[in-house]
Amino acid sequence: MGFAHKKVAVIGGGLGGMAFMNSALHAGLTDIHLYEAANEFTEVGAGVNITRNANRVLDAFGLREAMLWKSSRDPPCYMEYRHYRSGEYLGQIEEFGEPRSRQIHRAHLLEILMEKVPKSMVSTGKRLARIEWDSSNECHQLHFMDGTVASADIIVGCDGIKSAVRAHLSLADHPIYSGQMVYRGYVSYDDLTAETAELLRKTVNFRGPRRHVLTLPIGNDESKTARVGIIGFMTEPLDRWESESWLAKAPVDDLFEHVKDWCPAVQEIIHGLRKGADDGKILKQTLYVREPTPTWFSVEEAQQGSGTVLLGDSAHSTLPHQGQGAGMAIESGFALAQILRHWDSEDLSAALQLFQDVRKPRTDRITKTSYETGKVASADIPEEMWAASFSPDLMRERMKWVMEYDLLGELFAKQAAASSKAAASSEPMPDVVGSSQIASVL
Repeated sequence: MGFAHKKVAVIGGGLGGMAFMNSALHAGLTDIHLYEAANEFTEVGAGVNITRNANRVLDAFGLREAMLWKSSRDPPCYMEYRHYRSGEYLGQIEEFGEPRSRQIHRAHLLEILMEKVPKSMVSTGKRLARIEWDSSNECHQLHFMDGTVASADIIVGCDGIKSAVRAHLSLADHPIYSGQMVYRGYVSYDDLTAETAELLRKTVNFRGPRRHVLTLPIGNDESKTARVGIIGFMTEPLDRWESESWLAKAPVDDLFEHVKDWCPAVQEIIHGLRKGADDGKILKQTLYVREPTPTWFSVEEAQQGSGTVLLGDSAHSTLPHQGQGAGMAIESGFALAQILRHWDSEDLSAALQLFQDVRKPRTDRITKTSYETGKVASADIPEEMWAASFSPDLMRERMKWVMEYDLLGELFAKQAAASSKAAASSEPMPDVVGSSQIASVL
């Protein structure tokens, strides 16, 4: 049964929105449409690291081969750590099992996610202005800036940290500046010495006081997508930020000022960024985080049978220090789609409550531990204590619960708990995740 008969509107066509579209179509939700504010689909920024927990979901959609065609393959380790000034090897974290992490350009990942979504289910140039309840038709009306209107029974807000859907739910809190800016760019392997090019064929973290430079081996040689993704996390005061947007461009020289006394490999990175930037600039982003949101949906609306729910950064924005921004959206999208498809009653409020109960504890913890990991990665401690203060084994232990997560098992566990509660009160409990249908999905 589920809510397959309901009309679902997805607001936002980034990685989170497109991942949910794949999840919804995979689950069997067919009356679904995505609305993207931009006139065309684009993804800016450096590469993204998709880890084991998220790859398990994407592989279930049949995206494995497409991802491997444009991502790195079989990285030798999950991450290697180097001393910022000497370049000394500090240790590494091994991969967490199959499927291994994949480093890919964000735009390439978006293209892959779009492949299985029919064009008839997508509209661009649709910036959401407001959402109104249509009492006569018992559904929501979505009003867009271009003057058009669409209707929906269920609205899924995948429109990011500055979410308009979030504003509709009267969640008026503001993102908090983390204290760090991030510089993002790419370097061609041809612009590096053979030694540094070989080093950067794996994920490397150059750790420094209050700052670190992360490199990702994006793509591969076979598909001619190989290059080094550069992500420089730098502690800066917010008063230096002059753009009205959260993302702007800045001179490569601004990053150089932070790392001018770092090791030769980092100097090569700076040289490569300069060589690859026609205007001498790279992307610069303010890193914001918000406290975990108390609720992801409107209980009042859902009790009427037509609801609004948040997903991805609009619900659980997080710092990128554990590489889980996209991963959490992918996991949440799968969970929401399965619950909506297999819920065996008309109680939408209960269905969305289960979704929140399944996902919120994990994403809340990710928000907290990502902040902590950023502090560890850029700790401000005396130079002589720097190398000795770091333990790759401890870092790996901190990450295990992220990577080894069993999403389907979590859904089943929550279902069992809800069933026990329902049995105690003599109320029937629906088969919320369709055990027989999806037991072998992940």
